[in-house]
Amino acid sequence: MDDRLTEALERYEAAVFAGATDGLDAGDRALDAVEADTALARGRIRHARFLAAGGSAGEDPTEIALFDRALSLYQSLGDVRGEAEAQFWVGCYHQVVRGDMDTTEPMFARAADLATKAGDDLTRSYALRHVAFAAQHAGRGTEAQEALAESTRLRRDLGFDAGVAANLVAQAYFTAEGGPGDATALLDEAAALAAAAGAHAVTGWVDEARTNLAPAA
Repeated sequence: MDDRLTEALERYEAAVFAGATDGLDAGDRALDAVEADTALARGRIRHARFLAAGGSAGEDPTEIALFDRALSLYQSLGDVRGEAEAQFWVGCYHQVVRGDMDTTEPMFARAADLATKAGDDLTRSYALRHVAFAAQHAGRGTEAQEALAESTRLRRDLGFDAGVAANLVAQAYFTAEGGPGDATALLDEAAALAAAAGAHAVTGWVDEARTNLAPAA
């Protein structure tokens, strides 16, 4: 059993059998932490289903409700790491599922700031990746390149090769839109990293990018 569920049970038994009701608030906090983690995990599963369906299934309102609930609980618990991750996923839902590229950048910037405070470089890398997408959409190419480069650096430092490969695919598209670098070289590295990491979906993104970015005959 999860230690937090054990604590809640012990607080219950102490209150019922020993009259020690002063521990019930702590029991509630333990259960709030479990609920927050579970809500975040369930929301991610729903997001994975959305991606697997190519977005054809449309919005699942349960997904954003789960992310919002997780965010609220982490905030009430003072869990900065959890709040950073939940804030990222709230932004991701609005940007990826709803296609909102105009108002989500502050959500990702806040997630990145919280992740920095928590020392969570992985969540920060995700947040900066999506800051880059929003900045690129807004025509701020230099800021987009900088955010994506920092995300990639963090992922390299973490040994997150699949994530590096995903970023290199995005970098190739940025390059094709006038950014620095060699799109072909970026995609070659992305393909090698994805293959080594077993990231077959990312390999598909690489192949798609090669087709999309190939010069017109």
